[in-house]
Amino acid sequence: MNVIFHIDETAKWPVLLSNVQHFQEWLAAQSDNSTLEILINGEAVTGALSGSDIDLGLLARSVNVVVCANSMHQRNLKQTQLQGGIDVVPSGVVELAQRQHHGFAYIKP
Repeated sequence: MNVIFHIDETAKWPVLLSNVQHFQEWLAAQSDNSTLEILINGEAVTGALSGSDIDLGLLARSVNVVVCANSMHQRNLKQTQLQGGIDVVPSGVVELAQRQHHGFAYIKP
């Protein structure tokens, strides 16, 4: 089961990270190698920056972590400011629609 987790509010980071961890544990118990993705847009993009309290580096090894370019542009942020292992997609809403169209389940804390 492929899943996309969506975050756009800074305050929701702890809940999102907990959700991802629990889902990964369940997948491991099932010996399931599904694809997990975290889509970051809106104000939550600040959590993806280098120096953030949110450490996405280790997580990005097992989960696709992507940031919306539009949200970054609105905040004058550059890709070079992101933590390692994070990719940028042109539009967060398009990424969500495409993933759901391809059968990804949608989870937003």
